[in-house]
Amino acid sequence: MDESHIPLRLLPRDSSMPRDENLGPIWLAVSTTFLFLLLVTTALRLWCRIGRRNVGWDDTTIAIAAVMAAVQYSFGAMQLPYGNGRHRIYLSEHDYQMINLWGWYGQLFYFTSMTFLKVSICCLVLRIKSERVLRIIIYTIIAGVVVTNMGVVVLLFEECQPAGFWRGKAAKCWPNKIRIYWIYATIAHSVVTDLVLSLIPLTVIWKVKIPSKRKAMITCLMSLGLIATGFGIARAASLGVSEDDLSWTFCIVAIWSNLELFLGILAANLALSRAIYAFFHDKAVATTKGISNPSSSGYLSSRLRGITPGHRRMTSETRSSNSDIPLEPGIKKTTEFTWREDGNGQQSSSASNDDRGEVENSRL
Repeated sequence: MDESHIPLRLLPRDSSMPRDENLGPIWLAVSTTFLFLLLVTTALRLWCRIGRRNVGWDDTTIAIAAVMAAVQYSFGAMQLPYGNGRHRIYLSEHDYQMINLWGWYGQLFYFTSMTFLKVSICCLVLRIKSERVLRIIIYTIIAGVVVTNMGVVVLLFEECQPAGFWRGKAAKCWPNKIRIYWIYATIAHSVVTDLVLSLIPLTVIWKVKIPSKRKAMITCLMSLGLIATGFGIARAASLGVSEDDLSWTFCIVAIWSNLELFLGILAANLALSRAIYAFFHDKAVATTKGISNPSSSGYLSSRLRGITPGHRRMTSETRSSNSDIPLEPGIKKTTEFTWREDGNGQQSSSASNDDRGEVENSRL
């Protein structure tokens, strides 16, 4: 048999050759776990915000980011049957080309998802506190995020003619250093903006008159994004300009990239975990006590004997616009309605007002 047709794994291994290892299962386990968590938390966040009729731009953009992340994950999964995570020397030319093809599509959705994630975090910060100077800072950050991340998308389309670096010699391409160095700049910008976006809400939280333990808990939740930033730094360290073994090196980059993106979305959702918990807790208590709110059509359930909607009034300084975080103690007014129906169909109702000074619990 001609030695050139013998599979490489059957030939004696040269000591200079890398071991035939496979990082694909690691990518699959890590990515699948965090994708599941981000989809669940995103669904709970949207359920809570829709239930409270308090959907904002931060919710819309995080939903888009989650969808884009799921699509990007699917392209990564399509690379695995072709041997992504193994060294190029053990792959056929066709398999290597298919890995780079799906990787190219995956990068398009990765950087688009990252853009919407950062915009969502910026919008959330503006919901917590919105001042003129802060708005200028946030809008500047958003502009930088769009330019850096979407700039990579533009480069992916323009660096080769026809588009797609996976075509190899069939395409005329710029040096890949241009794209890699742009990604380095994108990561550097991301690290700086993550620090700024984490510090801004923390300065607000520590001015709120709430127990120190609660401040510490909220601080930890809102600092989770910095862990994702650390994975972004690891992604930068694993990048390289060499194109000799992309099936191996880019799989390592993909693991760090997914940790950065998926954990970033997860952290953005967990920052609202108190509000999510309160929503479902209050709903469970209301169901247990036989209390119901008016339905979307405006009618009440005829099976219930009583309803108790509450109306709250707080000073304008208490809560920033559309925010889930009360910033100062306020006066809460509660109006209680009781509807009763006896066996003869007789109906009666009563109402009572209760004004009392009360420190509102902070819900993030």
